Amino acid sequence: MNKIACLRWRNGALAAVLGSVLFAHGLTEDQQILITSDAFHRGDFATAKQGYLQLYKETNNILYAKEAAISAASLGDLSTAVKLAMLYKKITKDNKDISINKILVDGYIQTGQTDKAIALLEDIRREDKSLTLDSVLGSLYLSQKRYDKAFSLLNKLYNQTHSEDSLEKLVTIYFMQNSRQEAVGLLSSHLKNYGCSPDLCQRVYNTLVQLNELQQAKDIFGTLYEKEPIVQNAQLYISILIALKEFDKAQDVAERYPFDRRLLLDLYTAQKKFALAAKQANLIYREKKDPSFLALEAIYTYEELNTTHPLRKYEVIRIVKKLERAIKERAQNLARTKEALNVQDAFFYNFLGYSLIDHDLDVKKGITYVKTALKIEPDSVFYMDSLAWGYYKLGKCIQAQEIFAKIDSTAIRSQPELQAHANSIAKCH
Repeated sequence: MNKIACLRWRNGALAAVLGSVLFAHGLTEDQQILITSDAFHRGDFATAKQGYLQLYKETNNILYAKEAAISAASLGDLSTAVKLAMLYKKITKDNKDISINKILVDGYIQTGQTDKAIALLEDIRREDKSLTLDSVLGSLYLSQKRYDKAFSLLNKLYNQTHSEDSLEKLVTIYFMQNSRQEAVGLLSSHLKNYGCSPDLCQRVYNTLVQLNELQQAKDIFGTLYEKEPIVQNAQLYISILIALKEFDKAQDVAERYPFDRRLLLDLYTAQKKFALAAKQANLIYREKKDPSFLALEAIYTYEELNTTHPLRKYEVIRIVKKLERAIKERAQNLARTKEALNVQDAFFYNFLGYSLIDHDLDVKKGITYVKTALKIEPDSVFYMDSLAWGYYKLGKCIQAQEIFAKIDSTAIRSQPELQAHANSIAKCH
């Protein structure tokens, strides 16, 4: 065994004391090797590289150049490592040294010389059949679209490690070869048996949604959720259930976790559970102080009451007051932030205006609110209908008819309420 190999494994207790005088006069070669070797094993690759280069300079022993190359590679100084590795090969004529060849492979990969890297790796693999080498070689085959060779190595690697990296590369090969079902099957099997990191779970979810494999996604993420009911698995499962419009199941899962209340609000709304939606909107308003949710609470309360009985005047007045309060708070916020009204604001203004008009509470005031909505969305057929209905309520038939004439006839036929308004306005004189 050479001198370096013998000394590399010694205890480097003197390293901390002698490190600053590494190259001081009076140190023997053995002492310098001891200190330099200890630096390498402590992860101080910069000191190790410097030490081995100094030893090589002093002794001209090519083995020190090899150790300097390894230290430089460990440090991330690949340029220096490759130069030293090439020097080692030139002087020793040794083409079989695995450590040196691995450095050269890294250099070839970094400089885009993939063919040279593959050829050298294939030589190395005759003696070193490590999984790490298979991973690198398989990835290089994949980069060159040599799918059969890549699959052979990566499949072997995956079967032994079940690593997510090898899994994703195998899936890539399947997709590149138009083997979609094999790809989906492998993903499904892996996630069910081995789970997934947050990043992989999200990527698999995105892939299955893009492929419209929603039932497969439901099966996969449902199984994941049942095996490990953590927040992320619940979120992905809920997303799939929502995409499948299985809102009741999504709600059942969502109610078990402290998600953003807006998720439950959306689920309640989608199922027309307006009483629950109104309660949820109120909770969000209290937490966030966002007047949009106060407005939503009023609207969902209106919808809930409207499904059970004809709205009573006092009920509408209470809802209108809440909407007006929400709009006032929203206006104050916009004045501070210098922002403009948006399409959601338009919806709130129209709902408030139409409520005042349709329930004969204050038609003129209602028209003012509707006009604000139309300034934001001037082409909205529903807001034009509200304005026309307001003029109709005031007995201004010509204005009502002129506005209503701007609404597309197809839209009128598709909406029973618009059709009823059209009939009334047409008879107005």
